[in-house]
Amino acid sequence: MSQAQRELRLPPAPRAQTVELLYRTFGDVLAPVDQVRERYFQRLSDDNFTRALRELRIPLPVTRLDPSAKAGRFIDIRHLAIFIDTQAEAADAELAEKVQPETIAP
Repeated sequence: MSQAQRELRLPPAPRAQTVELLYRTFGDVLAPVDQVRERYFQRLSDDNFTRALRELRIPLPVTRLDPSAKAGRFIDIRHLAIFIDTQAEAADAELAEKVQPETIAP
């Protein structure tokens, strides 16, 4: 790979079940940012949630369909599904690490 080319980093594919449930929840492929915050990040204020998205503490890309400053902001449910699935997998790994007995070397 040449130095001019950047490595292509694709996110893992979301689980179909997660995408389907999110589609049923939001009724569209784009979920309004405020509804995502209310449903999954209710402990964060609007300002803190916006800051967390901007600073990538919550790594979800925000989509605007119009370049206007007043345009609605949305999150693609596939991105949200990847985020949810990744968080669930991390929690599974953390739990497995805590409950597995430590291996004792002979």
